[in-house]
Amino acid sequence: MYYLMIIKKKFPLFFLLFIMSSAITCAQNSINFSLHQDFKLLVFGDQLGNRAGTLDLIARVKYEAKDRPLGFVIYGLEYEKALLADPYTRLGSFAGFTFMDIFNDYNFHATSSLGAGFINRKEHTLFSWSASIQLDYFITSSLKISVLNQLTERTDLKVLYGDLKYRYSLFVGLEIRLFGLNKN
Repeated sequence: MYYLMIIKKKFPLFFLLFIMSSAITCAQNSINFSLHQDFKLLVFGDQLGNRAGTLDLIARVKYEAKDRPLGFVIYGLEYEKALLADPYTRLGSFAGFTFMDIFNDYNFHATSSLGAGFINRKEHTLFSWSASIQLDYFITSSLKISVLNQLTERTDLKVLYGDLKYRYSLFVGLEIRLFGLNKN
């Protein structure tokens, strides 16, 4: 348990250092920030006591590597905070690949990624996996509208209610390019 606490506290720092060192040595593209809201909770709520308008936000910092013919590698950190009846937070990292020129339109990108992290709920901190598909469309050269489809292993439900679930969520949001990293 002690080692889990150390990993949990040092993991974000290690990951940020890894991103920055990779960016300085081999980056060509950019560092982006995105903010997504769970569409279902915002518009409809759910059957678990969370009304329409419930906030469930995911903030992501993402590094985009050098373009290749099909696309580019991405990785980053994400933080999710849901103001549910029992508050829920998740801190994790993710890595994946972005495909460019979907439907022969450079403005449309599709990204598949896998993630790992920790869910914190009711004094429990639990390891969890996630998988996502993100669809982006450029509004300007540095701003994209985005849809994030995510499947998350909800280990918190196993501890709290004895029932491990995999939950699907559809998030909508915006992604902005913070800065480009061009290597001369």
